Amino acid sequence: MKDKIKKLKEMYKISGYHKQFIILFTIIVKFAIIDIICVPYITRQIVDISIPSSNIKALIIWSCLYVIFLSISCYVTLKHCNIRSILKRKIQRDLREKIFNKLQEVKVRFYDENDTGLILQFLQTDVNESGAMFAAVITEMIFMGLIRFSIIAIFLMFIDLKIALIIVSLYVIGYLVTIYFNKKTINIINKIRKINIEIYNKINEGIQGFLTIKILNIIKKKEEELEEALNAYNVKNSKLEKSVAIYNQLFSFIVSLSTPIIIYFAGINVVQGVMAYVGIMLLIEFSSSLESEFKWIIKHLTDFNKSFVAFSKILNFLNSDDIEELESGEKLESINSIEFSKVYFSYNGYEKNIENFSFILNKNEKLALVGRTGAGKTTIVNLLCRFYEPVLGQIKINGMNYLKYSISSLRSKIGYVMQDTYIFQSTIIDNIRCVNENISIEEIENIFKKLKLHDKIMSLKDGYNTDISSNPDILSTGEKQILNFARGMAIDCDVIILDEVTSALSYEYEMLINNAIKEVTKNKIAIIIAHRLSTTKNCDKIISIRNGKQIEEYKLLDINKGRPR
Repeated sequence: MKDKIKKLKEMYKISGYHKQFIILFTIIVKFAIIDIICVPYITRQIVDISIPSSNIKALIIWSCLYVIFLSISCYVTLKHCNIRSILKRKIQRDLREKIFNKLQEVKVRFYDENDTGLILQFLQTDVNESGAMFAAVITEMIFMGLIRFSIIAIFLMFIDLKIALIIVSLYVIGYLVTIYFNKKTINIINKIRKINIEIYNKINEGIQGFLTIKILNIIKKKEEELEEALNAYNVKNSKLEKSVAIYNQLFSFIVSLSTPIIIYFAGINVVQGVMAYVGIMLLIEFSSSLESEFKWIIKHLTDFNKSFVAFSKILNFLNSDDIEELESGEKLESINSIEFSKVYFSYNGYEKNIENFSFILNKNEKLALVGRTGAGKTTIVNLLCRFYEPVLGQIKINGMNYLKYSISSLRSKIGYVMQDTYIFQSTIIDNIRCVNENISIEEIENIFKKLKLHDKIMSLKDGYNTDISSNPDILSTGEKQILNFARGMAIDCDVIILDEVTSALSYEYEMLINNAIKEVTKNKIAIIIAHRLSTTKNCDKIISIRNGKQIEEYKLLDINKGRPR
């Protein structure tokens, strides 16, 4: 229980908007007290005084006051509902921003260990339920339920202490019953979360792998897999609803005993002349209100469990310290040499993905990494960029262990053109300026002139200001790769990494890229990953990799002599 309260405090702190919550709390509590006092008082004035005395004037006045009070009640209710809705949206927005920022800070290994479904769960379901925790669930459970319950219980005690204590005892017993079933609902909610992640994964797979699924003709299989997951989700939700229904019914049965208790004990008091009939009426009325308020609490108990579990997951993620310290270390001014010295690396901790890897690259030298898919070529450059770090051996920059440099300054000196083209949903010029905001339009045009894409871009209606997201097919796959390549040319870097940049291109575009490679690698250290020999023929060194091991190393072939020089 202590851990739960501690976590709730932490959740409240990270939610923010504490001043607004205090205002909301004050509005609800003040009006709850006024509501509970005024309604019975006005009712008593009308029923017990004005009507028996046939005082029409007083009856009209009190009736008008009752209508006015109800109008104010409606206004206040709408007001705090509006405040709660605004707070809920603000918290959800802030949580999404925090999660997104954290996702940019975590190490690449996080994405290796967690699938897309978990991330979508964080950003969608978990954020929605977490945002509602304080703005809606706890507000309604505690501020609107528990506080009103406590005030009504106090009024009952003023009417008859013994009867009030018996009734409150019934509610305590009912609460203990709900606590027992509540533990079961938390377990079910956790299982529902896991199934929900699986559903997100299958939906994402269906969208991302749409063409592959069609080509392989496995549409029916994928539909059946999704249907199976959805059925499992429905079964668990039905189990959750059944559990909630059971403890709701048990609670209702236990607290329903309060009415015969009131009739019995209060009836004896009336017969003995200790209590008036109005006392029985007030006891029954307040007891009914007591039940309504506590049922309000029980009703939101499942919502609280969902919100608590979701917020706990988000909190654990936001508090995780497995992040990249981008600015920690010395600032790297330039890269003049790269050395891999007996480097070992493993993704899972026991299987060697890179083994005893060594090479030296100096300024203006070009290295080609060749080998089959999965040989470890991309892992080598990922180690250089410090997406991962060696488990043994050293990677040296300018003769010093590269772990001593800050990650930020290291990556600022490396340009990385990846095999998979990713075009940001914005204009062509924004896709270039996202890596170099100071680059001029003239420099951008020169890059695309070298890449032979300038004329195509200028033929578009808006030229370099063409919004690619509005028409994703406006550029071919090859042209998108060239745009991706242009980003690499726009970076003022010392090292350029080209990862299979010609693999998705036709022969025509490959020739254009090969010409561009000569431009982008001038006065730079270049690491080129390639299958095609045409991409590697101008490299100073070629390293062949097989199963993470360095098989052979060649120097630039003398084409005329046919041997290493």
